Amino acid sequence: MMLTSNVQLVAEVLRADGHPSGQVVRAIAATRSLETIVDDTLRALVEQARAAGHTWAEIGEVLHVSRQAAFQRFGGGARPTAEEEEIGIPVQNAVEHAVPVLEAFLDGRWDDVRATFDERMLEACSVELLADVRDRVRNQAGEVQALGTPAVSVRDGYTIVDIPVALERDEGTGRVVLNPDRQVAGFFIRPKEGVS
Repeated sequence: MMLTSNVQLVAEVLRADGHPSGQVVRAIAATRSLETIVDDTLRALVEQARAAGHTWAEIGEVLHVSRQAAFQRFGGGARPTAEEEEIGIPVQNAVEHAVPVLEAFLDGRWDDVRATFDERMLEACSVELLADVRDRVRNQAGEVQALGTPAVSVRDGYTIVDIPVALERDEGTGRVVLNPDRQVAGFFIRPKEGVS
């Protein structure tokens, strides 16, 4: 029912020449809701395909992505298969661990940023260094406007979470690298054009 009503609202707004701005804003919200419904449906279908014995390579082919990209988006939860072990498994809830680190950095909550740093990062990243980097990013690209959808990858046993950052005058990326214990082993934010 929700799917049908949201699709109808969006279709009406797209077909009409002029709608009050409130109607257009409702259509944007409805479209966002549709995205969530489609994502949930796709996730359920992938789970069914895996339960039926389809490989990540087959699922990736249908989605026009690599098997690793398909696994990174939809995998996890259950005990890893040999195929999943070969791909590399991100730490569980990587996004939920990484995004708060970036948000704390952007808000200047240095103790919160450093709370999940591993020992090496604690030694390398003082509060002064973090504050300096944040100031340089702000001076070059402006204030943060929004965070995008994080992308998770695995490299050499570390989970990498790249978080798109929309800044006033540029776009950037926040990267949080997690070790197997979910401690932050690497962190940076940079505008597309510059500061690291």
